[in-house]
Amino acid sequence: MPPRLPPLNALRAFVAAARHSSFRLAAEELSVTPGAVSRQIRTLEDFLGTPLFDRSQRQVRLTEVGARYFTRMADLFSEIQQATETILDASLRQTIRLDCIPTFAMHWLLPRLPRFQQAFPDLEVSLSTAPGPIDTTQRFDYAIRRDPAHFAGLKPLPLMAEHCAPVCSPALAEMASIRTPADLTGQTIITIRARTDLWPAWCTAQGLELQAFRSRMEVDHTYFAIQAAEDGLGVAVVPLLFVERSLSTGRLTTPLGAGTVVSGHYYLLESRQRGHTEAPQFRDWLIAQAGA
Repeated sequence: MPPRLPPLNALRAFVAAARHSSFRLAAEELSVTPGAVSRQIRTLEDFLGTPLFDRSQRQVRLTEVGARYFTRMADLFSEIQQATETILDASLRQTIRLDCIPTFAMHWLLPRLPRFQQAFPDLEVSLSTAPGPIDTTQRFDYAIRRDPAHFAGLKPLPLMAEHCAPVCSPALAEMASIRTPADLTGQTIITIRARTDLWPAWCTAQGLELQAFRSRMEVDHTYFAIQAAEDGLGVAVVPLLFVERSLSTGRLTTPLGAGTVVSGHYYLLESRQRGHTEAPQFRDWLIAQAGA
C-alpha cells in the first residue's frame, strides 16, 4: 500500500493558520488570499476526514484533533527548515574547525586571517584554542601543535621552525648599553613558567650559564613576558614570531641584533574524524604563510 501523504500546500497553510490563529495572518505569510488559505485547509480536512478548525465562532480555533495534529506538524516543519538551512549554509560557506595553541593563534594566526578571508570568501574558520594535547572527542578539522606529545597519534605536517631571541624595550636597551650576550647578566631577565626551555636554549647557544643571571622575574605565559618586556621590566627570550608587531612598531627591540636560536617547530595535523572538512586551500595557505 503506498504511503498516504496529505497535500503539502494544504499542510503548509494549516500550520501557518494554526500558528497565527488567523487565516488572514497565514495568508500574509504565504503571500496568498485568506480565501485560498481557507480552501487549502478544507482540502486537508477532507483528506483527513475530520475538522481541524472550529468555525462556529468569529475567532479561528483549533479542534482537539487539530491541536494534536498541529503539535506534530509544527515540529516536523521545524526539522525540515533546520535541515534545509544546514544544506543552504554549507553550500554558501564551508566551515573549517581549527584547534590551535593559544599564543600562536593570538600573535601569528589571527593577524594573518584577514588575508585568508579575502582570498577565500567561501571558507570560514572556526577557531578554538588549547595549550595541551588535541582533544579528539571534540569536532575539529585541523590542529596546530608544537609538542609531539600533543599530536594524539595524528601524522604531523611540518609548518615552521620557531626562532627565539632576547627582546626588551628600546629605552632599556639604550639605558643598559647592551652590546654582547654577557651584558644581559646585569639585567633582570623575564622567565616563563610555560616555556622553561627558552632561556636555557639561548644560554647554551651563547656559551653562558643560566646561573649567571641573578635578577629574575617569572611570569606564567608568553604574552605576559611580552607585555612585561614592553613595559621595561626586563629582558625576555621569546619566539620572534610572537613579537612581529611589537618589533615592527618599535615597542620592542632585539638588543643583540638578528642572532636567533631554534627553540622548536610547529606542525599542522589533519583530523581523522568521520565527515571532517577537507580544505586543501587552507592547508596550502598556512604552509605558504609559514614559508613567507
